[in-house]
Formats: sequence, structure tokens, C-alpha cells
Amino acid sequence: MRYKAGLLFPIILIALAEAFLFTSQIEASLSLHALNIFLCILLPIWVEKRMMLYQAFALISLLRVLNIGMPIFFTWTLYWLPFIYGPIILAGYIIWKQCVVDVGRFHPRNLVRFLNGHGLRPNVQWKWEYLLYAIIFGFLLSNLEFLVLSNEALVPDLGLIDLSFLLLIMVVFVGFGEELIFRALFQSAVTPEYGRLVAIILSALLFAVMHSGYQSIVYLFFVFGVGLTLSYAYDRTGSLGLVALMHGMLNFFLFSFTPFGYNLIP
Repeated sequence: MRYKAGLLFPIILIALAEAFLFTSQIEASLSLHALNIFLCILLPIWVEKRMMLYQAFALISLLRVLNIGMPIFFTWTLYWLPFIYGPIILAGYIIWKQCVVDVGRFHPRNLVRFLNGHGLRPNVQWKWEYLLYAIIFGFLLSNLEFLVLSNEALVPDLGLIDLSFLLLIMVVFVGFGEELIFRALFQSAVTPEYGRLVAIILSALLFAVMHSGYQSIVYLFFVFGVGLTLSYAYDRTGSLGLVALMHGMLNFFLFSFTPFGYNLIP
């Protein structure tokens, strides 16, 4: 019983915090996320051998705290995204280094292993065709998401420099950072105890809930569907690099080509 409570309690806290954000009650949302981070420090004392699960829960709340609380140093959104996702990726690397593979000193080879989620799942492999899959997935899903979200572009034009910078931010920081939390750490921690199906659903559910800032029920359902796809892809391949590319390419097309009219659906 306590193991189920230990899983459900952080999920409920995160869901409540995001419900407050959905209704524009930012202070209440931040308070609950801060409480969740604090409890995720204490819960491993009560429920042993689930350190990575609670670290993943804490990182989910930390992502929201940084997203809301980070001072805006630049007027261009792309410039401050690394300040939000950079600390998350660094914390994820420390968790991976200490809890997953127990590597020694920093080495470039270990960085490559980290980028593909080595050690989190058995028989993790990288295949170059994943890059093509990610591009196709990103372009197709960005067209659907644009219909739901009707967002503006994050670049002033489609020049090479702006597109290259957007691609870097969306793949290396946003895509990799979020997939590191929801798929590599959280889903990998849930799977051994609760099974693959539960892990896929919970990972997708939390991923969707964390998009409540857009204040659209329809969009939450859409993101849940995207989350299910990413969770299933990670479950089948074990490749963090694949889902990070899929996520990053989706965001890249969504905030560049589709708002400028380069889409399949008029």
C-alpha cells in the first residue's frame, strides 16, 4: 500500500499544482511544486530503493519552478530557454552518473552514453535511421499541433542562422531536457515495479499535465497523445536520443516553418 501511495502522492501534488496554473493561480502552483520537491527529498527515507523515481518527480516540479520563476534576461524567448533546461539536464546527468552507471571522472565517451540513455534500459542502441524517423514525425505532428495551438514563430524569419539556433535549442535543450525527465528517468523508474503499460500511461499523463500553462483542454489531450507516442517509442527502443530528436524536431517545425505557412494543412 505504501508503495502505491508513494507513487500517487507526488502525481496528485503535481496535478493539483498544474490545475492552479491552468486557472492562473501562479503562487499556489509554485507553492505545491515546492512542497513536492521537499517531499521527494524525504520520501526515499520512507520508501526505500526508489531514489530515481523521486528524483524524477522532483525534476518535474523543478522544471515548472524554473519556468515560472526564472528572471527574463532577454526579450527573445529562445535566449532564456537554456537557463531553464540547462540546470535540469545537469541534474539529470548527476542522477545518471551516480544512480545508473556509477561512472568515474567525466569523459566524452560517458557524455555520448548519457545522451542516448545508456544504462537506463537494457540493450540501448542508436541507429542513424532514427534521424529520418524524427524529422518525419516532427513535421507531420507539428502540422496537427499548429491546428490546435495556432502559435507564433519563435524566429523572425527563416534565415539559416535563426533556424540553426532554433534547432539547437529545441533539440539539445527542450527536447532532450524534457525527454530525459519524463521518459529516461521517470518511465524507466516506474517500469520495473508497475509494468510497461502503467509506465507509458503515467509518463504521457504527466507530460500532458505539465503543458497546462497553455490553458487549453483540447491541447492537453493532444499533448497526451504525443506523450503516448514518445513513451511507446522509448519503451520499444530504449533510446533517449531517438525520443529527444522526435520531440525536438516537432518543436522545431512548430515554431519555425508551420507559422510561416509551410504546412500540409491549409
